[in-house]
Amino acid sequence: MRPKQPPQRPRRGAGDLASAQAVPRPVAALGDSFAQGVVIPAHVHERAQLIFALQGTMTVRAAGGLWILPASHALWVPGGVVHEIRMNGPVEMRTLYIHPRHARRVRRACEVLFVSPLLRELIVRAMELRPDYDERGMDGRLMRLILDEIASLPAQPLGLRMPRDARLLRLCERFLGDLSTTDPIARLAAAVGLSERTVVRLFPKETGLSFARWQDQARLLKAFELFDAGQSVTRVALELGYSSPSAFAKMFRRIIGKPPSAIVCRD
Repeated sequence: MRPKQPPQRPRRGAGDLASAQAVPRPVAALGDSFAQGVVIPAHVHERAQLIFALQGTMTVRAAGGLWILPASHALWVPGGVVHEIRMNGPVEMRTLYIHPRHARRVRRACEVLFVSPLLRELIVRAMELRPDYDERGMDGRLMRLILDEIASLPAQPLGLRMPRDARLLRLCERFLGDLSTTDPIARLAAAVGLSERTVVRLFPKETGLSFARWQDQARLLKAFELFDAGQSVTRVALELGYSSPSAFAKMFRRIIGKPPSAIVCRD
C-alpha cells in the first residue's frame, strides 16, 4: 500500500514494491526515503521482510506488538503478518524481502535484531544489485551471506506486547505519550477509568508483564532511539523520568544484560 505522503527521492534496489515481491530470487532489496510523519498503513506481504533504516527512527506495529527501531536495529517481519510503519523523523529505509522458501530457515517470528557492521554494509551493497542478479555468481553469494548473517544474530528484547483489552490499551497509549511520568499506577489507571487492582490483575494476562515491567520496556525502546540521536546516558535517564543515571542503568542491565555504557560512549 502507498504511504500517506510520497517519498522524497526515487526508490533504489529492486525499483518498486511489485518487483521486489515478484522477482524470482531468494532476496530482493528495496530502498526508499520518507519524510517525518509519513505512515505506511497496515498492510501485508507474502515475503518476509527485514525492515531497517540507515538513518532515522521508525515505529512499527505488527502482530499485537510495538517496536521502535533506531538506525542501529532492524525488525524481522514474517510473511503474512499485517504491519504498519510510522516515520518518527526523516528516514532512509532499506528493506529486504525474503522468499518464503528461504525465510523459513532464517527466522519465524517478529524479532528485533542489532544490525552488525557486516550486515549493514551487506544491505548497502545489496541496494546496488540488479533485481535479477546472478544467483550462481558473486551477487548470489552476497545475498546468501545476508541470510546467514540474519539467522546468526540474537533477538533483542526490544518489543512491546500491546494489550487487546480496550481499557488497558488506552492506558498504554496514554503512558507512551509521556514516558517521563512518575505517576503511580493508581493515578494512571484512574485517568482511563480503571482501578489499580484491575490493572494489576489483568495486565500480566494481556501482555505477559506487570505494568511496571511494561513501563520499563517502553522506556528502554525510547532509550535506544535517544542514544542513536546522540543523547548521553545521563540525559536519557532524566528524559525518561528516572531519578538518577544509576537507576536507569540498573533497569537497562536487567533487561539487556549489560550497562548502557556498553552501548554508548557518551557520559
